[in-house]
Amino acid sequence: MLQFLTAPYPFHRNLASGLAFSIGAGAFVALFLLVFQPFGTREFEHEHKQLFLAGYGVVIAAFTWLCSNLLPRVSPKLFDEEHWTVGKHILFSVLVFLLVFVACYVYKDVALGHPVSWRGFFGFLPFAFSIAIFPIAGLVIGSYMLRLKHHSKVAEAANSQIHPIAAKPAPQSPLNLLDENGKVVLQLLPSQVLYLQAADNYVEVFYLENGQSPRRSILRNTLTNLESSLADAGLFRCHRSYLVNLGQVERVSGNAQGYRLQFAGLEASVPVARGRSAEVLEKLR
Repeated sequence: MLQFLTAPYPFHRNLASGLAFSIGAGAFVALFLLVFQPFGTREFEHEHKQLFLAGYGVVIAAFTWLCSNLLPRVSPKLFDEEHWTVGKHILFSVLVFLLVFVACYVYKDVALGHPVSWRGFFGFLPFAFSIAIFPIAGLVIGSYMLRLKHHSKVAEAANSQIHPIAAKPAPQSPLNLLDENGKVVLQLLPSQVLYLQAADNYVEVFYLENGQSPRRSILRNTLTNLESSLADAGLFRCHRSYLVNLGQVERVSGNAQGYRLQFAGLEASVPVARGRSAEVLEKLR
């Protein structure tokens, strides 16, 4: 169970899709309340009853969008997708639900001109939480299983089409990897380079020494600076933090977040950004 909860899970930061989801959730709740009028609302009498019930949809849409977008901005490192998991996403979804629930409860009392009853709120909260946790967990787990199955299948198909490394001729002009002062720190052949990873104001270079043993070296520079100087070396920006030599990719693995590139002799793997997935898989064929 612990292994499943710590499995990688995507965390989308797309504002447009988040807004669409929030509006959809609010519209669904509003229509549900207006049509079925559950939880005693059918017996509830108010001169603006329909408008009052529809207001729940507006509150849910607004606070779902605010909570889903503001919380990751307050603590971006906590919501780093590289370390985002199934368990974290379930907890985050439950937190958003609880905050939205608070907003709805306050809306009810304010709209009806009643003092906010925190006693009633905390009395109803465990009931609402017990109802919400199961569909939230079910949606996350279902989404995880579908994504994992799809990405694993595509990765398996890609692996069957990856050309052997020896069949890919590489130019033998040496590459000069410079620090921020323009000093040559490493001089490597393109075929030696595995990948480069951004690390704040430094770049980690993973390469093959003597054509066999993987090594790591660190130089003070930015990945953007190095990318421009290595533009003709065949290195590809598969992710905002990685430049890779696709000719050295041994295989592709798939998880719920997407795809990862693996290299011979290295336990670590390189993530592929969702927007670059199709291009990377095409270049590997």
